[in-house]
Amino acid sequence: MQRIEQPAGTLPATGQRRTLSLAWLTLLGFFLVFVLLLALATFLVVRYYHTVTTPQDAVLVVRGLPEWVAWQPVGRSIFQGVADGQAIREGDTVRAAATAGYGQVASLVLPDESQVDLWAGAELSIDMLRTTRWNTDTFSVALQQRTGYARYDIAADQGFQQALFKVTIGAATVELTPGGSYSIDLRSPVRQIALLNDPTPLTADVAVRSGSLIVHGANGERVILGPRQRVEVDPTGVPGPPVPARWELIVDGGFSQYTEQEYNNTTQEESPTIPRSSTWQISGTPTLPDNQRGYFRLSPICRPPDVNNLCALEDRRTAAWFYRTGGQTQGFATFITQQLGSASTGIDISEYRTLTFSLWARVLYQSLPDVGDRGTECPVMIRITGRRESPADPDIERVVCVYTDIDDEEPRVKSDEIIYIRVERSEWTPIRIDLRADEWLPDFRYLRRVQIYANGHDYDARVVDVSLVGEQ
Repeated sequence: MQRIEQPAGTLPATGQRRTLSLAWLTLLGFFLVFVLLLALATFLVVRYYHTVTTPQDAVLVVRGLPEWVAWQPVGRSIFQGVADGQAIREGDTVRAAATAGYGQVASLVLPDESQVDLWAGAELSIDMLRTTRWNTDTFSVALQQRTGYARYDIAADQGFQQALFKVTIGAATVELTPGGSYSIDLRSPVRQIALLNDPTPLTADVAVRSGSLIVHGANGERVILGPRQRVEVDPTGVPGPPVPARWELIVDGGFSQYTEQEYNNTTQEESPTIPRSSTWQISGTPTLPDNQRGYFRLSPICRPPDVNNLCALEDRRTAAWFYRTGGQTQGFATFITQQLGSASTGIDISEYRTLTFSLWARVLYQSLPDVGDRGTECPVMIRITGRRESPADPDIERVVCVYTDIDDEEPRVKSDEIIYIRVERSEWTPIRIDLRADEWLPDFRYLRRVQIYANGHDYDARVVDVSLVGEQ
């Protein structure tokens, strides 16, 4: 058989096909790699375009005296003076002096016209304040509130597709929704254990006027608040349940935190170490012998308006009892007084759009007819003391006289500075006062004390369920 030899330098057809396929596969592989690299580069460029951010500035507005506000620039360890209208940047901290006046002491105006107002004692840092550089995709704000009370009014029309507002409060974080109005109050808890060299733990009171927010607790729990709701976050960062946005400003309005003796021990100024009430202070005037003075006592009662003393345990109450007998011929006033605020220094009420004082009153006996010869001798009187604008303003009082009478005629003597309320003898009567009414404290920003007292000759009167509720 004759052998056919292939020319030198040639490959069988199958080898040629294999080589050609390998070449095409190699080219295809390089092309795919090129396409992937091009796609990745395009993705990174697009992502960079949409995500790269630019730091922005907030504008500081000083609403009180300049010395009430201090500023700590980023990287500095001390606070320094401020100028109205100056820029506040990422990392900066603003502090309002605890001794400042009432209402807003300073404000931070953000680039989108959102506003953060600081009250006396508030301290706030800007951790992040950025917008995307070449588009309107994102506006990111991260703040850290360390102390005091602040109000957050977040603009609704942001001009950004996504607006993120976060406030860190200790170990918890609060997300604020644009278009809402919110408040955060950081204060010392009622009971605490002080540890050496540790900062004081603070309780946060987070509230919503309008809009909604989410509290992210340190334990991973999420609490959502809607309009007119609030939640307390404990010093460990754990939130409680949502409750209505109402604040009870009177402490111990049911006279149940101390014994009768401990309330009366507040009259013993020469013995400061004896157990005594820290809520209500008892006093009397003028100085008279013991058998001619009026007395403060506690009276177990049934829940008003029940005047009988037979009721279930859950309906039992304790009333403050003003008592003076003996056919006295000289006037005497028996007072119970509460200095408002956690440190008894008063409270800023500028944020409360409604402010309602209430109690139940019962007059069993008064020896003087009507309201006495001077119009001020009543078995139950209520005196509320406040200031209008600033700490330099004088105290202004509003006084109510609660009395009973045997006829329906108006008292012969009245004071223009007293509001008179006539009640039926021996019956429980609810007394409710709108302190934002024109004749009361419509525009007052500070409340100092509440005083309830009996004034006259002989009297027997009781009050219970004393309350002062503020709502924003």
